[in-house]
Order: sequence, then structure tokens, then C-alpha cells
Amino acid sequence: LPPPGTSSASCSSSMDELKVSARSASEIEAGAAAWNASLRPGGKLLLTLSDESLVAEAKLPLLMHDFVLRESTATMVCATKPGWEAGAKAPLKVTDDLVDEDDLLAADGLVPPEVPDDVGCSARKPCAGCTCGRAEGLAADAVDPSGCGNCHKGDAFRCGSCPYLGKPAFKPGEETLVLELTDDL
Repeated sequence: LPPPGTSSASCSSSMDELKVSARSASEIEAGAAAWNASLRPGGKLLLTLSDESLVAEAKLPLLMHDFVLRESTATMVCATKPGWEAGAKAPLKVTDDLVDEDDLLAADGLVPPEVPDDVGCSARKPCAGCTCGRAEGLAADAVDPSGCGNCHKGDAFRCGSCPYLGKPAFKPGEETLVLELTDDL
């Protein structure tokens, strides 16, 4: 039996190739799923259309039913069913080809900066001969960087660019908060 949307006179089927014809877009939409089911993976569909205007209308239903469009003429569309079944699995090829960033810089004629092993900057303050920019960053933070003047008041009064967001309120001029935890007993 021919798939829906085709005339019996124009349907000859084998698992490798299916030749069908259609006279309307509704026939193409109705037949696309059946045509896909009739073909084996890698099978070829030759769709002959009654009108040149149907070529553009035939492509979307075929794509929606997993066909790969190959070529089309004025009244014919050639498509293939993918070479795998639905739900097929294939292992991924994992490679350990890591790229060294220094090699990329060297390829562009740039030299990566030399960083001494004993940089000397602690987490709290910059070292005496600071070259990493921490000293300039701390100097900029000393002035109210957000410009709103409400940094000391607490999150309810701070602007969106305030560096103290999420920190408790403090007295103006004091950047650190010292908690005096005493026992009430």
C-alpha cells in the first residue's frame, strides 16, 4: 500500500528508495511521516510535485520529519533519511588537546609577562614594590568609589555600584568593622 498522500500509480517502494508524487501541500504534510517510516536509514526519497509552487512548500514538512534535503528541480525534491535510527547513540571522541596560552601569545609575537615567584603581596595590603596594581586599587577604594556618599549607612542606602554591598554599616572614615563579641553571662 502506498503511504498516505500519494497515488497508488506513482508509488514504487523499496527500503532503499521511495518514489512518490503529491498534488498539494496537505498531501506532503500527511505523507512525510509515512515516507520516513518506509525508508531504511540512508534511504532516498524522490518526491515529484504537480506544480512548481509546491517545491518551496515541500521542504519544511520534509525537514520536520527528519529528512535531509539534497537537491530540487522545478517539480521534484530529492531527500534522504539520516543514516541513523531515532535514539541511536554514538560515543564522543574526547581529546586532551589543551592549548598553552603562552604559545598562543608567542605565535602572535607577544611575550608573556614575567611574574616573580615571591610576589610578596598579602591578601590584606600590597607589598612595598607593588607592580600588580593592588596599591592603586586600594588607593582608589579609599575615596568613596561609588560617589553616592552613603556607603557607611548600610545596604538600604547604598547605590548599585557600591563596593560595600553586603557588608554591615560602619562609621564614616572607618572601612573595617570590628565586632566586639562578649559573653552576656
